[in-house]
Amino acid sequence: MTIIYIHAFFALSAIPVGLYIFLTKKGTKKHRLIGRTWVSQMLFIAFTALFITSPMTGKLFNPGGFSWIHLLIPFTIGNLIYSIYSIRLFKKTKLEKHKNAHIRTMIGTYIGALLVAGAFTLTPGRIFHEIIFL
Repeated sequence: MTIIYIHAFFALSAIPVGLYIFLTKKGTKKHRLIGRTWVSQMLFIAFTALFITSPMTGKLFNPGGFSWIHLLIPFTIGNLIYSIYSIRLFKKTKLEKHKNAHIRTMIGTYIGALLVAGAFTLTPGRIFHEIIFL
C-alpha cells in the first residue's frame, strides 16, 4: 500500500508543477530546470505504477495483476522521450515543427497521464475511490 501513496504523492505534486510550466515563460533556464524536474517526476510516477498490482474489486479489473490503466505507462514514457527528442531537434534546426511537437506531447502527457489517469483512479472499484468516497 505504501507504493500507492508514494505514487499518488508524486502524481498529485506533478499537477501544479506542470501547470506552472504551462503558464510561465518558455525557454528560460527556470523553465528548463522545472521542466526537467517535472519529467523526472513523471518518469518516477510511471515507474512506480509498475508496482501497483494490488487486488482491485469489481469485474473489470484483474485482481493481483495489471489493469487497463497500466497502458498509460508506455504512453507516458514514449511521450516524454519524444518530447525531449523534439526540443533537442528544435535547438539544432530551429524548425517550428519540432517545437510544436514538444508542446503537443507535453500537453498530451499532462492531460493523459495526470488528469485522465487521475480521473480513472476515482472510478468505483479502484483503491482511491474507496479511500476518498467511502
